[in-house]
Order: sequence, then structure tokens, then C-alpha cells
Amino acid sequence: MKYVFLMVAMLVTVSVAGEYVVGYGDTLSDISLHFYGTWEKWVDILEANPDLRGAEYLVPGMVLQIPNAGEVVSGSTSYAVDMPAGAILIRSSEPILSRLQIESAGFISFGPVNPDGYILATNAEDEGVYRQLTALPGDLLELDFGTSQGAAVGGVYHILRECEEVEDPETGDKGNIIRIAGVCQIESTTAGTSIAKVLHGYLPIFEGDFVEPYHAATDIHIHNEVGVDRGTVWVLGFKDPDRRRAYTFDVIYLSEGSSQGISPGDVFTAYTASEQIRDINDQWVSTAEIPVADVVILTTEARSCAAMIVSIRTADLIDPGEKLYLSRSQVD
Repeated sequence: MKYVFLMVAMLVTVSVAGEYVVGYGDTLSDISLHFYGTWEKWVDILEANPDLRGAEYLVPGMVLQIPNAGEVVSGSTSYAVDMPAGAILIRSSEPILSRLQIESAGFISFGPVNPDGYILATNAEDEGVYRQLTALPGDLLELDFGTSQGAAVGGVYHILRECEEVEDPETGDKGNIIRIAGVCQIESTTAGTSIAKVLHGYLPIFEGDFVEPYHAATDIHIHNEVGVDRGTVWVLGFKDPDRRRAYTFDVIYLSEGSSQGISPGDVFTAYTASEQIRDINDQWVSTAEIPVADVVILTTEARSCAAMIVSIRTADLIDPGEKLYLSRSQVD
């Protein structure tokens, strides 16, 4: 087997050992890179914080102990890796089902959405005639609700946007994809309005987007029990509005939800369709249905759910209108 030799050089900066307050979007690999100049020491940080059960359990505001960061000296360091030619090298502490991926999944709404409020203006810190139409992390937003509606300084909200219409192929019911555009935190309030800073952005944020209280993701545990037969679910759309076909790690929206017994952690599988062909004896037979992809349910609504594609076994990809079958269930 042919091997390649990978050499990476990086500059290590001096940092002071002590405590670190986790920010929104931080991963242990990011924190390791900040303190040690390499992402590989995230395991050391995890071991120094026994109350942290795993890299996926980081939450904003958590205080971490950073071990021995003060012993790192400036200079150049390198590491070597033997790996098969053409293989993909992955170096990250972020798990597949990370908190950010779950919280930003979005959903489909088959009824009216009743948000806490709407964005009146983006880039509220700008003055003069020129105003940018979109907001990014660090920008200020003006919201249309204040202390009279229960707003308080420090309150954290998800920013959402109502997007394209989709239709359930079985019922004919129409709904809209609701995408998560970002997260903001209120910095000041009046009786009727609030100013909030964008903490994290998944999409450009526009006037007219709406906000709902931020809810931290809950743990998802995937088991391997065979699921009961709940029929089929249909792929209605994708989290990425530019996608026409879905790939591994993409988030998709399905046609069933908690009302049909779907639960986070359930695993559904897509198969190639069976076909009728003639065998060598000139008899009609059905071809096998070959597994194409597995998806894991991230979040559920009453009539829909969001799922992540965690494996694709063939060259076939997931299309809107694809039919999926329950293969492993968490609630049987």
C-alpha cells in the first residue's frame, strides 16, 4: 500500500493557564488551538474537567480548567502522520451530532408560527443614510418587543426565517420550512423595543426575521434495537436552501414527527427501489432493495422532524420525495 507523509508546521503562542469561560460555538479543539497552538490537546482539557462528560456537552458560560497552558513556549512544532494515499485525515473534537448541529437544524411548520417578536432593523449600531440590509455576528438588532412583553437584558433568542413551501405527498398538506438564521442576546430594552447582539449566525439575518427563546439541545443517544414498523416517511426538503441532492452530514426535513411516535435518535434508512427483471430461466423476479443511506433524527415537531444523513453507502444520494424506512428506534 502506498503511503504519504504529512507534515504540518504551526506557530505556538504563549497563553496563561487557568480558567476559560466557554462561548457560543466553542469546541474543545478551538480552545486547545487557542491555548496550545494545536487542536490535538483537546483530550487534555477534557481530562482536566471531570464534570464534562464529553466534547459534545460544552454549553455557553461553562468554566473550564486549562491545564499547563503556561508551560507552552513560542516556537515551531510539527507532527507526522502515516496514512494511505488518498485517505481523508480528520482532526476535530466535534462529534457528528454536536449541540450546534442540533440547535441549528430548523423544522417544518404546517401551521401558523407565533413568535415572541420580529426584527425591526439590522445593524442598529450604524448611523447615517447608509444601512446594511443583513446582520452578521457582532452586529446589533432592534426587536419589536420590550419589557412590556417580558423582554429582559441577557435574554437569548433563536432567530428564525420562514422559507419555501413544501407539500406532504401522502396528505397533500402544505407547510413551510423554518430555518434557524442565528442566535442573539438582548443588551438593552425599553418598554416596547429591545436591542440585541448577534452571537452566532448560520444565515445572513434580515429585517422581518422572527425570534423565539433559545433552547439548548438535549442529549441524543442512538441505540441499535430494531424498530417497529411505523410505515414510511418522506423527504420534504433540505436545511441548505441551495441543495438539490443531500450528502453525508446534511440536514433534511421529513414528513412525520412526534405525533407518529418519531423520537430523536431514531434511525431511518433509504433503499434503492426493487425492480422486476427476468432471470436466467426467463422468469420474472424482484431485485433486492439495497440500503443507500442512514439518517438520524435530530429534532421533532408534532408533524415533521429534522434528521442528519450519517452515512451514504452507494453513489445514490438523497432527493426530495425520497421514501425512508425506520430501521432502529429509541422508543420501542
